[in-house]
Amino acid sequence: MNKSLLKGIGAVVIAAAIFAGGYTAGQRVREDNIISALPRKTLDMTEPPQTLTPSPQPTAGNTETQRHEKNITEKNSKTAVQDGWSEVGKANIKLGENSNAAVKLYTSAQKDENGELMWDDGNMWLLEVEKNGEYYALINKYIQLGKVDFSAGEDENGNVSITAVISTGTGVTVEKYTYNGTVFEGQTVYNSGSLNVTGSTF
Repeated sequence: MNKSLLKGIGAVVIAAAIFAGGYTAGQRVREDNIISALPRKTLDMTEPPQTLTPSPQPTAGNTETQRHEKNITEKNSKTAVQDGWSEVGKANIKLGENSNAAVKLYTSAQKDENGELMWDDGNMWLLEVEKNGEYYALINKYIQLGKVDFSAGEDENGNVSITAVISTGTGVTVEKYTYNGTVFEGQTVYNSGSLNVTGSTF
């Protein structure tokens, strides 16, 4: 093969390489221009999705906070006892200086001719303080398959405190009531939560 032919072939190869390189560069420029012209939303669709971490949801409320929320019982000029209800417990206390009061526990269960209580599956229960014609209904509610017990007394400083135990077929609640000179402040000091009670001495 003569030198002239070799030179010609070499020139063709070089030209082809230059053409291919220019074509590739041109394609890249055109692609960059197209991408730059796309709307931002379109560009975002081409980006890989971000993994979002859900923010923590608020809980139903702190149990300890709910447990120590205070309920206020103000005086009433009339008793909450209904006709036919039975008194099942009583304690005498002092509210203030030389001021006698009585803590009484009632239930809607009536007594038979022998004085025995005729319990239903559920009964109304009322724990009420009576002082000089004024009444404080500390507990007044319907209780299913359960009862109310209470104790009343004074601490070493003479502060009156009444503790009630409410037992049902699904748990036990202990409530404490204190007198501040005007009203009774009550709070739940223990709550067993929902239980399947299989035995109890209450």
